[in-house]
Amino acid sequence: MRQRLLLLAATAVAGCMLVVTGVAAGATEVDHFTDGPFPDEICGVTGTTTIHGTSVVRDLASGGLFASGTFWAVFTADNGKSITSFAAGPSKSVAGPVIDEAAGTVTLTITFVGLPEKVSITHGPTLLRDAGIVTITQVFEYTGDPEEPFGDLISQSLSGLHGPHPDLLSDFEAFCHVVEPYLLDP
Repeated sequence: MRQRLLLLAATAVAGCMLVVTGVAAGATEVDHFTDGPFPDEICGVTGTTTIHGTSVVRDLASGGLFASGTFWAVFTADNGKSITSFAAGPSKSVAGPVIDEAAGTVTLTITFVGLPEKVSITHGPTLLRDAGIVTITQVFEYTGDPEEPFGDLISQSLSGLHGPHPDLLSDFEAFCHVVEPYLLDP
């Protein structure tokens, strides 16, 4: 479920809405979203999650996207303990996805700026924070459909890393290292 929340945050805030259809270059789409509560499990702890936020996406003439927004996910464990994950800030994909039919791949490069992840005890102190700039280049399998080109993730590389990114650099293992002890502590 954690990967689902990370993907949703990235989608809402960071412009991983990889293909925006029906938007003219320069047009802006704004979406306010909310979902939950729904059953969830984070780091082996069961509970419920509620999410809400706003995404703003502008399709660029280059085929890329500019996106920004805010995202909150509140997870409440069955024992009543609660954490809040927050993300905010712009991201930009200067060009659209690069499809290499011969290689069977799709490559996407996105630069994130701002606060990709802040995890706190709800109404309490911060447990973990990734902030600053990072460029992520992802290579996916090509589905063969240019309208829905993204298959499974093949590889990912990071560059231009500035600022603290402990969760990203730990391949998102730092999250459970700080969240699990809090959620399980009686």
